[in-house]
Amino acid sequence: MKRFPCLLALVLMVAAAIPAQVPDRTVMVAFTAVRNLDIDPRSDYIGGIVQGLLLYDLTRAPGVTLVDRGSLDRVLAEQELQLSGLVDDRTSALKVGNLLGADFIVSAEYVAMSAEVLITIRVVAVATGRSGAFAERGAGENTVHRAAESLVHYLTGSRPTFVDTSGDRSIVSLKNESPGSVALHSNIIRAEIFMDGEFAGYTTGAIDVPFEIANLPPGKHSIRVHLGRGFGVVKLPEVTFSDWELEFELKPGERKVLRDQTRDFNSVLYGLQYLARDSFYWKPDTRAKAEKTFELSFQDRAGVVVPVRLSLRPEEKDGILHMSPTLTAGDASGAFKLVGEPGKEMELTEIVGLVRLYVSIDMKYGNVYIEFDLKRTDIRQNMYD
Repeated sequence: MKRFPCLLALVLMVAAAIPAQVPDRTVMVAFTAVRNLDIDPRSDYIGGIVQGLLLYDLTRAPGVTLVDRGSLDRVLAEQELQLSGLVDDRTSALKVGNLLGADFIVSAEYVAMSAEVLITIRVVAVATGRSGAFAERGAGENTVHRAAESLVHYLTGSRPTFVDTSGDRSIVSLKNESPGSVALHSNIIRAEIFMDGEFAGYTTGAIDVPFEIANLPPGKHSIRVHLGRGFGVVKLPEVTFSDWELEFELKPGERKVLRDQTRDFNSVLYGLQYLARDSFYWKPDTRAKAEKTFELSFQDRAGVVVPVRLSLRPEEKDGILHMSPTLTAGDASGAFKLVGEPGKEMELTEIVGLVRLYVSIDMKYGNVYIEFDLKRTDIRQNMYD
């Protein structure tokens, strides 16, 4: 009796070593597309190689029949669907599979990684919606063949052999392209430069003397300049603060010239704060300026356009200047009064909505001097702290 478990284990091992039989009927397979998940378009050519090898393996696989491409295109046209859309739209894929009489829907995707490629084959059973995926990583044609072997085994229960010595040929062979370079101009002194996330050096501080970065491979790159607290770029309209950073495409042999946009945050904020400002003496030739209606607008930090309208409405009575300014900012409005006084400077400060109004009449030195400004209240100096 003690020999029974050992005998049973031996029988199971022998059975597992016997190749599976070809199924009684062939399975119908609808192959949709191969998708490049890489951001580098230079690897697009790999998709054609993967598709060609995969379809070749499926056509010679026992027990597998590929749905005719013409039939697939006809059904897609009738259903007003795109072939590429079936990769992400599982419901549509199953619908098309049923219309074609397919048992499985198959697609593939890949990512090029330096000298290798990661290939993933995805399969969905039309009848049950059950899905599977098979991934292989390598550089040669056998990478695709191994993935195809796993796919056929999943479809039929029988694992064929597609891998052979001729399949060692590489499918990843990006062209030998001349490296490029970057010349970064900046008037910032000794700011840190990062190329593709790696420290590359310091800005020269001389706008006409760029920092050079050589021997960069063609393709997508990113550059960032970091000086620390108080410097960078201000993103509008929300008014947020960050390092200056740029993504760019570098062509083979190209020398890309870039200009650093890093600025002092407070100088940028100062320019954003003041919507309008002016000062002048009250004289006959400046009267029109004082009587002018100022109309402008700005975007608040939520991106809403705020129209602004200011009228100072000056009037001279018995040698004394009177003002009755009215201000509208968005839905808010206000009307105010300010009267000059000989030998003194009279000031008015009022807030209407998101706008602060300042007006002064200065009569300290005999002449009448007018000063006014409009300033946003949702922006302040040092708000990046």
